[in-house]
Amino acid sequence: MRKTFLMVAAATLVLTACDNSKAELQKQLEQVKLISAEKDSLLKDVMSTSQFIADVNTELGKVRDAKAGKPVQGAAGELPNPSPAEQRAKMLERITLLTARVNDAESRLAASRQRVAAMSGDNANLTKQLAQYDSTITAFKSIIENQKAEIASLTTQVAVLQGENTGLKADKATLTTEKTALTGEKAALTVERNTVYYVVGTKDELRKKGIIVKKGGILGIAATDIPATTLNPADFTSIDKTKVAEITLPNADKAYRVLSRQDLGATEQPAKGGYKTAIKITNAEQFWAASKFLIIVQN
Repeated sequence: MRKTFLMVAAATLVLTACDNSKAELQKQLEQVKLISAEKDSLLKDVMSTSQFIADVNTELGKVRDAKAGKPVQGAAGELPNPSPAEQRAKMLERITLLTARVNDAESRLAASRQRVAAMSGDNANLTKQLAQYDSTITAFKSIIENQKAEIASLTTQVAVLQGENTGLKADKATLTTEKTALTGEKAALTVERNTVYYVVGTKDELRKKGIIVKKGGILGIAATDIPATTLNPADFTSIDKTKVAEITLPNADKAYRVLSRQDLGATEQPAKGGYKTAIKITNAEQFWAASKFLIIVQN
């Protein structure tokens, strides 16, 4: 009986020890699963943070490109780049978010490291991975500090570029104003150069207006009608010599002759006795070269 009792007691102790060992193993397995899950989560965080840093570097690259090139003239109104305050706020917001992510990952890593330390040496591989993550986070912090310094420098450079851009816009506005003025002056000169004048009338009508005067002869006998020395454009009809090549005469039953100094070789030859229905100009520059005032007298 005593031997049997001892055997039963021994078996009971063995079973109890097995149960305790099994429970402890199960607990460790659950911890391993938990840490493995956290490892995967931390890995995702690391990848996400890496991508975020790449995005920040891309934004910094854009600012570097702006610095490397010449300031771009803005079209009537807006600047091509955000203001320094806007760009600085945008970049600092990204850095703040990145810092928060890194700090959160670091906190989670510290908690995982404590759990790993409490477990057996079988978790050495996980400990090594967590150490790698710790090193990555430290590198991220270094990158953040470098980017903060670079952002401050680039923000100043952007402000300088935008100041230059504002100067270019002012120069452009001045040049545009000057160009408009020159264009207006050129147009006015072109109009003045191309504007010529003509008048048609009888000798008496033209004498009364002071357009023609008698000169020469003796006591008014055999005097010749010639254009007056001073002519008033208001007494004439103005035309553009580049657009008008034919001057219509008012009375088809009458003949007309040119009293002024125009080159009649630059017109279609008149019928016998003078021009009838119109004076047709074949070469405007040649015809108007001697005088811009054409005086046509009815015979």
